[in-house]
This record gives sequence, C-alpha cells and structure tokens, in this order.
Amino acid sequence: MNGAPGWDIAGDIDSSFTVRSFVVFCVTASVLPRTLVTLDGSFGKFVAVEGMLFVVRKSPDPTISIYHFMAYYLRFLRLQHKATQVQVGEIIGCSDSQVSKYESGEKRLDGGQCAALDEAWKTGGLFAIMLGYAKLGTDTKWPERRDRYQRRAKEHHIFASNLIPLPLQTESYARGLLEAGHAGGFLDDVESALARRMEIQDAMLEDDPDIWVVLDEIALRPMGPASVMADQRDKLLQMSTLRNVSLRILPQSATPNIGLDGSFHVFTLPDRRLAAFSGTVLRVGRIIDDQVEAARVAKRFQRIAARSWSEDQSREHIARMGEI
Repeated sequence: MNGAPGWDIAGDIDSSFTVRSFVVFCVTASVLPRTLVTLDGSFGKFVAVEGMLFVVRKSPDPTISIYHFMAYYLRFLRLQHKATQVQVGEIIGCSDSQVSKYESGEKRLDGGQCAALDEAWKTGGLFAIMLGYAKLGTDTKWPERRDRYQRRAKEHHIFASNLIPLPLQTESYARGLLEAGHAGGFLDDVESALARRMEIQDAMLEDDPDIWVVLDEIALRPMGPASVMADQRDKLLQMSTLRNVSLRILPQSATPNIGLDGSFHVFTLPDRRLAAFSGTVLRVGRIIDDQVEAARVAKRFQRIAARSWSEDQSREHIARMGEI
C-alpha cells in the first residue's frame, strides 16, 4: 500500500515507536482492516495497525522558500544521521512533537537552534546561513501567521505609531480606515473586512490576556468625524480601566525616539515563546519567530514605554481628545 496522494510518508517509526511525535490523523477500523499494513514513502516506511493509520506531517515543498527548504532539509539530515525526533529535540531543546512541527514547516527554527544543529551535525554553518537568507526574503504567509498569533497570544505588547490598533478600535473607527483603503483601491469588500477585523479583535480579548499598549501621540489625531473620535475616545478610556490592560501615550515631546521606525506587536504565546510582527499599509509584513530577535523587539517596546507618560497621565490626555 503506497502513501496517500499529497503526503510525504516519512520513516519516523523508531524502536520506541513514539506515536505522538508524528501523528496527524487516524482512520477508523471501519475503513481499514484490523491487520498490519506497511506504507512506503519517499523517506521509508511506517505502519497502520488495528484500524489506526498513523501519518507523518507533510513535508513542505523545498522549492517554495528558504524556510520550506530548511524544514525539508532538517528531516533529510535527521534521517541521514539515523536520528529520531527525540534525539533532535535534545539537540535544539524541545520535545519530539515540536521537532515534527519544525520538519513540517509549521514552526520555524531560530538562531540558537540553527547553531545547535550546525554544531551537532558539523554542517559548516549551513542552517545559520540559510536562516540569514530566509529573513531577507518576503513571507507571503505573514497575514495568516499574524492573525494566528493575535488569537493565541496570552500577552500582547503593542506600539502604534500612527493609528489606534486592534484590540482598541471601535467599529466606526475601523470602518473609516477600511473605507480609506477601499477608496485607494486596496480593498474590495469593506463589510466583510470589517466583520473579520471585529472578529479578530474579539478573539484577542477573549480570556483576558495581558495587553500593554503604547500609542504615539500622533495616533490620536482625528481619523473621521467628531462623533467617531468621541466614541473612540470613550473606548480607549473604558479599555484603560481594565485590570489586564495598560495604555500609555508616547508624547511628541519625546521625539526623536526609536519608535519612529514604525509600529510593531510582540506576542507571548501559550508556551511562553515570543513572536513579533512589524508591517506597513502596503501589505508588506514580517513575522519574527527567532527568540533572540523577538526578545530584542520586546526590549525596544520597554525602551519606548520608559519615555511614555504614566497610565494616569495618558488617561487624562485621552479624556481631552477633541479639545487639544
């Protein structure tokens, strides 16, 4: 029996038969006979037994991007070294199930992990070199990855340099931004985009994650009629009173500062791993998964916050929006 179409069936079964490291889905006994079945694929063999079909995560297409090639080559080299995912996890400091995600491209190796692999397998620095080039390229999947991190993060550190960000927008404020995009030819359907934006904002606020926001003072400028900005002011004041939200203003008197480079968002994920996002209105964005680099972005946020007004001072300033 050959591997299912579209799946790269990898020989990940070792002597310990660590099923959790590679199972993606199962087929019930009503589909498969309750007998042993051997599956052949490009990397080796594994089995289906007692009606359960164990399938390894799909290998990414190495021709799509350098990140995809890194994931593909990680599995290739592991099998060349006759190593299990458990052993690779010991090298890069994670569980075998996480190694499976790195090999499928679901997660990306960071600089420390690349260095550890290069040292263990004597690659001549290949993984570190590939990572450097990967960071220079354009990640076409950044919107999906950003949205996923927005939904999953247990803690958010957000610096907004020119407009009020999610999850602090009113629907009317968000509509104005999207209508501007529509008028400029960058957006086709305002209503569907608005519904999606509000849904993401609700998801970000679910379970009361810690939210730390610094707004550049310029982000408070009018972005619509007085009634829209009055509602947005009230929204900011209401959010600033929540125990899990910190909202501070970076005054224009604090310029120049390192926030002039633009907005960014740092995510603390459920496993305490960091990720960061920086993007522009031209739909060019970058997701940072490298833990060393993401930590630098987090430190940048702290430095900007250190130059900001206190929460009380910021709240007083927001209350005067429209009067200043």
